[in-house]
Amino acid sequence: MANFLYKTRGNSSPERKPRVYFTCHYDDFPKYFDKICDDIFKAFDCAIFYTENMEEQLEDMYLESDLGQMNLFVIPVTFNLLAQKNRAMDFDFAYAKNNNIPVLPIMMEQGLDDIYSRSDRFGELQYLDPFNIDATAIPYEEKLDKYLNSVLVSNELANRIRKAFDAYIFLSYRKKDRHYANELMKIIHSHSEFRDIAIWYDEFLTPGESFRESIKKMISDSKLFTLLVTPNLLEYVDGKPNFVMAHEYPDAKATGMDIVPAEMEDTNKNELQAKYKDIPDCVRPEDELFKDRLLDTLSKIAISANNDDPEHNFLIGLAYIDGIDVESNRERGVELITSAAENNLIEAMEKLAYMYNNGIVVKIDYKKAAYWTEKIVNHYKEKYGDEHDDTMFFLNNLACYYENLGEYKKSLELSERLYKLHCKQFGNEHKKTITTLNNLASSYNCIGEYKKALELYEQAYNLRCKFFGKEHIDTILLLNNVACTYNSLGNFKKAVELCEKAYALHCKVLGNEHYNTLVTLENLAYAYGKAGEYKKALELSVQSYDISCRIFGNEHLYTLSVMSNLADIYNYLGKYNKALELYEYIYKVRCTYFENSHPKMLSLIGCIAYTYGKLGNRKKELELLEDSYLLQCKALGKEHPETITFLHNLASTYGSLGNHEQELKLYKEAYELNCKVLGNEHPNTLTTLGNLAICYSNNGEMQKALELQEKAYALKCKVFGYEHPNTLATLCNIATLHSEIGNFEKAIELYEKTYALECKILGNDHINTVSPLLGLALTYTELNDYEQAAELYEKIYTLRCKILGEEHIETIATLSTLCTTYRMLEDHVKELELCKKLCEVRCKVLGNEDHSTLIALNNLANAYVSLSNYNKAKELYQKTYELRSKFFGNEHSSTLIALNNLAWIEDKLGNCQTAFKLQDRLYALCLKVFGAEHKETIKAKGRLAEYKAKLNS
Repeated sequence: MANFLYKTRGNSSPERKPRVYFTCHYDDFPKYFDKICDDIFKAFDCAIFYTENMEEQLEDMYLESDLGQMNLFVIPVTFNLLAQKNRAMDFDFAYAKNNNIPVLPIMMEQGLDDIYSRSDRFGELQYLDPFNIDATAIPYEEKLDKYLNSVLVSNELANRIRKAFDAYIFLSYRKKDRHYANELMKIIHSHSEFRDIAIWYDEFLTPGESFRESIKKMISDSKLFTLLVTPNLLEYVDGKPNFVMAHEYPDAKATGMDIVPAEMEDTNKNELQAKYKDIPDCVRPEDELFKDRLLDTLSKIAISANNDDPEHNFLIGLAYIDGIDVESNRERGVELITSAAENNLIEAMEKLAYMYNNGIVVKIDYKKAAYWTEKIVNHYKEKYGDEHDDTMFFLNNLACYYENLGEYKKSLELSERLYKLHCKQFGNEHKKTITTLNNLASSYNCIGEYKKALELYEQAYNLRCKFFGKEHIDTILLLNNVACTYNSLGNFKKAVELCEKAYALHCKVLGNEHYNTLVTLENLAYAYGKAGEYKKALELSVQSYDISCRIFGNEHLYTLSVMSNLADIYNYLGKYNKALELYEYIYKVRCTYFENSHPKMLSLIGCIAYTYGKLGNRKKELELLEDSYLLQCKALGKEHPETITFLHNLASTYGSLGNHEQELKLYKEAYELNCKVLGNEHPNTLTTLGNLAICYSNNGEMQKALELQEKAYALKCKVFGYEHPNTLATLCNIATLHSEIGNFEKAIELYEKTYALECKILGNDHINTVSPLLGLALTYTELNDYEQAAELYEKIYTLRCKILGEEHIETIATLSTLCTTYRMLEDHVKELELCKKLCEVRCKVLGNEDHSTLIALNNLANAYVSLSNYNKAKELYQKTYELRSKFFGNEHSSTLIALNNLAWIEDKLGNCQTAFKLQDRLYALCLKVFGAEHKETIKAKGRLAEYKAKLNS
């Protein structure tokens, strides 16, 4: 075989064995070739073809015809393969994909799923993981065995296929004409009469004694000898006749069979007659005469009688898919197998279901996989009953296919049915039953029934502890599932406790730098974040990032994933610039691997948009979300849950920009879609319902808002329980609505109830307790009870300082509110103290040019005025005016206010002449900016007259 070497089990002959092609990144060949070959040979007797140099480009003119006859491509997957230019990815895999040749990726490194699943990489193609340590999963060796036996054809099945052919044609050609051999076979089989005729050819064999004997036997068993004619047929090799001239043609003549020469290139007829005695006239294979000769020879064979036999069509279909004694024609093979399946042949149904689920020969299509699997389940159920192994095996597959399709309720229904069958057949403590129990818990998680999921996860975990021990890796992995479900249920303390336990066990069993340990460390950081312990979450995330950089490098996909989690934590801590810096770095690196329509890129763009929003750039946020939403619709469809989430976020951004009409429209659409896709009790649906209520509130429709919030609260009590953080957040929103419609007594009652429950569930120091405290403080402010409001704001400020830090934007906002509250209490000493602190922290965090810093500086001057320290106030007013003039210009409204304050303080200090001059300048600017009839101009004119009168007196 041109360019290729081969390896077989026990160095046996590759003759008539299934053909496997091994290709990889050139650096990976010495690492993985021998190991993967050994694994394959343990499972299946085949011939593995490869090239000696994986780096050089293959330019042999016969390469494509040789690759086209391969039954399977095997590719070890590494970061180098996915991220660098190499022949294996850029040519070999592309060829297999374009020609529908099955590909088996074997994942040799962890954390590559994002780039692996790119549309220009392996997409949805499933891989095998030899390092999967989950004992509940089917072991790698077993999966490899099942895969190879599903894709490659065993000797037994190959013999059945060969017996199904109506007749054999022997195709004789020079090896250098192999590309013509494929072309000729296609021409022959393009005629429906010859569909079931096999064509024997050399199958990449090296000439030798066994090869010679095989050829003689096949010639004697064939009905027709077809000779592929080109000038190469006339050549001598080392002064001797070539193999066709010396052996194949004379053997065919000796049998007396018909010979049909097919002229593929113009060839000297006289020389051909001289070297091939009594050769018939050459005919172009596309001519009708060539077809007539074949028909005349094969007319005694009843070819059409087989067309209605499903088993015959199935076997011939397999022959075309695997290139068994015919050229590879996978499209025809699929048609024949589908025909057999439609005629209720169970073998054909099973083959199609496997093909569509795994993307073998056809594109992955879970709907078709589910369609055929449902028929298979019904067949085995009718034949053997519900409890038969085959019925349950395919029932499990069917549940998986429905989950892949996002039909979670259907998947749950099948998972429950399967679990009951396993309990009945094996007992509830059997390993298979425990695995099914875990899958059932996952199904409940998908539909948002976290309580039921937790109950089942804990049941499975306890059973695994009993049979495998607490330190067995599959027990530890399930512990992670339990912890994550506690997070979903809002029991963050328990989630942290279990994540800590899982992390410690992973470190002990696998070491602290194992991939699974690092994933558990990330889960732990996330759990601390949900628990409101952001500093601890940051510490762990930084630790995880440092380890990932050391092991994988800072541009590895897993490291980027860890960096994204780190950016999330910076966002929680209000360090939005730092978060944006990390997100944009990740985006830049991922752009080299992914298109913007990739789910991971869309998620990242969503994070970037959110951060721009937090930094006050709402227009940029909207622009990014609108673009992402359109890409998401195109990639996943309008009704995919992730697309609906983008729509939800888009609605929120429109609200932030004051476009409440568009906000309401999009929230309504998102809510209706969530109800349709996920159901009206799914957590995502309830979140959208709550935000829809807030939107009605923003539009002044308080009663409608209250009605929806109460509906959301009732549903959340049912789904989560009345003590879940999500439920309590809704109760807090109801309290806010009561406050806004003036029902302050009810508002206070509900805020206090929410606060008490959150303290009980989450602890006094959790960030969630801020919301009811803030609501109470605002309500007391509305009631002019500033003492009570001040006490609450002090509590909020202390809490935010502790959790978020003094420099967090929300902490600063609370400090600003405290200043105002003490001003209302006329406690100007306390007001001054806090105003000084506010100016200091705003200058540090935002810089002295920020608008809010200048407001704080002005308020500090006001505090000095309240204490009659007019000189200090003047100094600050002067500074405020200069800064506003510099950054906003002399005609900006805030600069005009600062100029008015400066004139006023000069008047207070008795500097009437200076006050008059400043007010005169202000009046002139107001005339220019607003016009003579504007109220601000009229006010400025009045004050100017007042100062003039004082000056004259």
